[in-house]
Amino acid sequence: MTATPTAPLSTRHWWLDTTVKAMDGEPPPRAQLKVRCHRRLRGPFTAAHFLLHQAVPQLIDTDAELVASARALEVESIAPELMAIVPTPPQTLTNLASATERTRFYPATRALRIAHGVAELLMDWARSAHPGGLTLAFRGLDDADPTDRDLVAVLLRRCDPAVLTVVVDGARAASDLLGKALYAHAHRAPRLPVVDAALLPDTDLAQLYIDSDGTSEDPRLLRAYDALTAGERARRHTARAALLAARDEPTLRLAAIPYHLEHGTDPAGAGVAAIAEAVGTCFDKGFYEAVVDLALRGRALLDEAEPTRTYWNLTHKIGACLCYLGRGHGAFPYLEEMRRGSASPDVHMGTAYLMAMLYTRFLPKPDHDEDRALAWVNTAISIADVHPDPHKRILVRAFMRNARALVELHRGDVDGSLALVDEAMAITDAGFGPHEQLLHRSVLLYNRAQVRGARRDHTASLADYDEVIRRDPDYGDYYFERAAQHRALGDHRSALADYAAAIRLTPPFYEAHFNRADLLRELGDDAGALRDLDLALDLEPDHVDSLVHRSDLHLVRGNLDRAAADISHGLFLAPANAQLLTAQGALLSEIGDTEAAYDSYSAALRADALCVAAWANRAVLAFEAGRADAAVKDLDSALALTDDTELRANRAVALQALGEHRRAVDDLDAAVADTGGGADPELLYLRGVSRFALDDEKGGRADWSAHSAAYATADASPHAEEIRARFGAAPREGAA
Repeated sequence: MTATPTAPLSTRHWWLDTTVKAMDGEPPPRAQLKVRCHRRLRGPFTAAHFLLHQAVPQLIDTDAELVASARALEVESIAPELMAIVPTPPQTLTNLASATERTRFYPATRALRIAHGVAELLMDWARSAHPGGLTLAFRGLDDADPTDRDLVAVLLRRCDPAVLTVVVDGARAASDLLGKALYAHAHRAPRLPVVDAALLPDTDLAQLYIDSDGTSEDPRLLRAYDALTAGERARRHTARAALLAARDEPTLRLAAIPYHLEHGTDPAGAGVAAIAEAVGTCFDKGFYEAVVDLALRGRALLDEAEPTRTYWNLTHKIGACLCYLGRGHGAFPYLEEMRRGSASPDVHMGTAYLMAMLYTRFLPKPDHDEDRALAWVNTAISIADVHPDPHKRILVRAFMRNARALVELHRGDVDGSLALVDEAMAITDAGFGPHEQLLHRSVLLYNRAQVRGARRDHTASLADYDEVIRRDPDYGDYYFERAAQHRALGDHRSALADYAAAIRLTPPFYEAHFNRADLLRELGDDAGALRDLDLALDLEPDHVDSLVHRSDLHLVRGNLDRAAADISHGLFLAPANAQLLTAQGALLSEIGDTEAAYDSYSAALRADALCVAAWANRAVLAFEAGRADAAVKDLDSALALTDDTELRANRAVALQALGEHRRAVDDLDAAVADTGGGADPELLYLRGVSRFALDDEKGGRADWSAHSAAYATADASPHAEEIRARFGAAPREGAA
């Protein structure tokens, strides 16, 4: 990893591809930093680790608060040795818990959130320390951990090339986030042939390969390494591991050290021990792809015919991580192997728990089976209740009842779910001292808050969230969840404060910005809502609901081109989304293509007959086309779904066109009643029209009188001429 002189500003990102033969236009810029990404170096976030070591010291010198307040968590997760110069990030019960007390593990999405946080830090660094632009060249991405591939994908998508230019040197096409980002955001250019470095005649080529930690692409080094005897190779790997261990850098223990020891003189002993340590660290950090890779390698070093406890622990970690990663079907063979190969109650309890979670949570929704989930979690409970270790028995009895509470919640038995959480809390309180199992207690309290929220007992839910935040004030997810309870109780200010706290305390996540945007829109702050939706879609450009909401805001604000872009992208992702089809109808109507707009509303209703906006908007088009009867039918359907003043007023107008004034008056009576003492003068005018048509002279005169009185002068009414034509002068309110 080397630095070179400052590069000129770039206007695009680059993908140097061996399949491209000719240069198209300008050559790629020269990189100031060349970043090696091979996972054998430092495992997850190898490239990010190097870049943080470049960026953080400079940012600490110029803007320490930027790192301390916003990105310390990312630094601690990726480059813990830098914490000597970075203020301690928020500490939570999750990351403070000992291995024996860890009952909460991070979602798989956390790694991508960390990548976004690193990307934002690197952009801040580029602006601060490299105002002329910064170019980074990434090499070895085909052998990188998915965390680094995701980081480069985020940089390609989110970075302005004039601020930070990304050059991807030699990655092959793939269908993951990086592959998609390369095709969408990088200019392809030919990759220059790699020229082998000049070597002195007496160079120990095999040792150079080992010193590269097995990452060198130089065929001369690999040939020399292969030519070593097996014993000599093993001896050199062990020596290299010892040299790296002496550096006392934690991330070397996630990749390079385990790699050398698994190829060293004691692979089944020291090698497996190093892998198991790396598995535990990566699992705790939420780097689950690395766990799967490491655990599979560790299993391969052990005797499958006589599996040890370590073998089963590695196997369990593989199954769990595949669940978390959304590849639950791939977990089944590992869980079945554990049940088939072990008679340990702990093994069977753990696999029963994971099987229950697969069927209620981790499998794709169509494959959920709550009855199977209940059967498996009951098996886990029955084993937990007779666990031979009295201390552990307390914990697992409570834990498995908490698991069943989730199953019952998904089965629709909210009260049963609450009773199980309460039972788990009682078991914990009776069996442990007040300062034991603090994380487990907080998880139970958090889950009770969620269940109470599902029961719409928002006051009790809020009380639980208040208490769990008092116990664990730096865990950002609690604030995100509590905001919903504040909002349900009408305390919008507190909800906004909680969203802000969640955003401050955690790596970036789009849900917080999306939810806050929805609240801001409700409060009339369209500009603030739009800013949050922009941020949400920066983080997750394929979030359909954000596209729906932002396209609607753009339509309201007259930004038709932007609305069209969001609608087009959204319909590419979800062609049958009724809200997007309705938005498309509104856009087409706005530009005058009413026939296509009508078709779009009809498509929305075929996708979802409960879409009120599509019924209402199609009714407007039908009425404007002279088809009042079709408008009434559509408004009948809309009002069957929701009783709304505007819908009733519109139906009244359509009914008047059909001469059905009695029904029109009924609608207008209800609409006026809904507005209380401040009736819309237009509603009064319309009701007057129908009352006159029904020969209710007194009622019609009263409505038109009240209508005229709502304006500063009688002539200010848009219907003043019609009123004068009927009465000769505008009637005074109260006149008979």
